[in-house]
Amino acid sequence: MSSDFKEIRETVTPPHLKPGDDIRIIAPASAPDMKNLSKTITKLTKFGFRISLGRNIRRLVQRNSLAAPMKDRAQEIMDAFNDDSVKAILCSRGGYGSIHVLPFLDYDTIREHPKIFMGYSDITALHMAFNKLSGLITFHGPMAASDPDEFQKSSFKLLTEILSGNSTNISGFVENVVKYIHKGKVDGRSTGTNISVAISLIGTPYMPSSENRILFAEDTAITSGDLDRYFSVLNLTGHLHKFAGFAFGELKQINSSEEPMPYIEDIIQQYMDQLKKPSIYGLPFGHGEDQMLIPLNAKMTLSSEVPYIELKEAIVN
Repeated sequence: MSSDFKEIRETVTPPHLKPGDDIRIIAPASAPDMKNLSKTITKLTKFGFRISLGRNIRRLVQRNSLAAPMKDRAQEIMDAFNDDSVKAILCSRGGYGSIHVLPFLDYDTIREHPKIFMGYSDITALHMAFNKLSGLITFHGPMAASDPDEFQKSSFKLLTEILSGNSTNISGFVENVVKYIHKGKVDGRSTGTNISVAISLIGTPYMPSSENRILFAEDTAITSGDLDRYFSVLNLTGHLHKFAGFAFGELKQINSSEEPMPYIEDIIQQYMDQLKKPSIYGLPFGHGEDQMLIPLNAKMTLSSEVPYIELKEAIVN
């Protein structure tokens, strides 16, 4: 693993994706649904990509609901980065367990062998660690066994155009009007996206600095009380006020039948009113039907007006 935990300030962009490239599908957290995974492999093959599978998917060495023991999952990640024939790494699903592998990864090697890395939800732990300790630009995006339908939508063409370097139009994923919470426009470097996973990294060497970052946040099966607690932790640890802006996706609320709770939107409004920083709500990412591509650790502009998000630098080379 890397010799220290200093944050890498100079970002690394992965090589762009081309037809015929090898996409490696890995299982760094929970074990994937093989039927859904098969659907995605078929679709990606039709798009002209070659697909290879990480050894834990092939061997199905499951431990409870995890894809494999933690060191095996870490080795699968490193194998993918070390393999020069692999051009992109696609996570099969999230679930839980990504945080287990963080101490066993070599972040210097990841920086020296940059590749497109895509996933979301529990994969947020890997995004944040890679962003901080390798300087790598990574991608919130659909996963092979969680979102087979995403690879059949017209929006997947835009995703491949962006990853191939032929487009920078990430606002093209946003088809509906997005609500602003606090008006404004700001430049910053993106971070996120699953807020509960991000909170779990505070106090560890894997949490990136929040200074001048735009926080993209989503979550599922949380109460408004949970979200209030997350914001409180960000506030108490000094992170909250350092963010330059906020972009919220889907935050799926579960309600307690025992006592009335405020709506999640009310909690967000409360904190954003205090911060008075540019913030928007309702982008199509999270645990819902739509999964926009979000480059992470990338310079971008966030605005309360269309276009809501604009890239300010190349995200592939």
